Amino acid sequence: MKKSNIKKFTRILALLYQLETGRVNLRFQAKELGFSQRTLERDMQEIEAAGFPLVEVSPGCYRFLEGFSLRKLPLSMRDNALLQLMGQLAESLGPQWSESFRRLRARTARPEGKDVYFIKIPRMRPRTISPRILEPLEQAILSSTYIDIYYQAPERKVSCRRLRPLKIALFDGFWYLITLNTVNTYMKFSLDKILKVTLAKEHFKPVMIEKKLAESPNIWFDQEAHLKVKLKIGLPAARYFQDVEFLPGQKIEKVFPDASLLVSCQTANYMQLLPTIKRWLPHIEVLAPKELTKQLKEELKAYLNKLL
Repeated sequence: MKKSNIKKFTRILALLYQLETGRVNLRFQAKELGFSQRTLERDMQEIEAAGFPLVEVSPGCYRFLEGFSLRKLPLSMRDNALLQLMGQLAESLGPQWSESFRRLRARTARPEGKDVYFIKIPRMRPRTISPRILEPLEQAILSSTYIDIYYQAPERKVSCRRLRPLKIALFDGFWYLITLNTVNTYMKFSLDKILKVTLAKEHFKPVMIEKKLAESPNIWFDQEAHLKVKLKIGLPAARYFQDVEFLPGQKIEKVFPDASLLVSCQTANYMQLLPTIKRWLPHIEVLAPKELTKQLKEELKAYLNKLL
């Protein structure tokens, strides 16, 4: 599932819960959720288009129509399937999200009879992040305040100073803090490895990162996607690449007579691509550049040598 869809589910879940418990102030919720007010306005439009009766009591402030409640909401089988999906996502995001979903689900009428749909997403181990880490990070991101952090690296504890915190992001089941350092390079830290956060007094100009996050298939992104890559995708992988964007900037350049594909993409770091390429071996071939082919061969050779 695309990361952008997961983020949208969590936003709509939070907005529905807030509507059920009172009213939604988009300006306040934008700060709470870490999204722009315009994004939440689009979410509210989709909620209303889905059949939830909304009343705008003042500019940017909404509530359910008088007498409407999620408790009285009749659910179809597909409605319930969507709630199942949202429940799995909430559980994988950790105890705070699963508890919010549990409260929302308890207020929602259940359909009678058996469920028609079964939905499964990859199981992710919930990770509890201490409020003493989360709360200052949330505050720093909302106020664009520089931070210093103390971090548990693989071999030692390190201190990183004067970072610009941009987002708390979920990639492949892991929570990361995404920052920019003083030389304008992205640095990513596993949230559960951050030991201490200190807010500085200085502020920085906000940095928009949503588009880059939406386009990246994993956490291995950087500033400029200047590396151009061409791949040949054979059967049976080709049909999946026609339906899903597995690569950053993925574009189908040509469909060959045997239904295989010529695919191009762009990246700033080959680590963005290597996990996907390895996943689809032997049905994927690197055509260019030679540096990526060399790196892939070296990693595969090192792996095979361990087996011999």
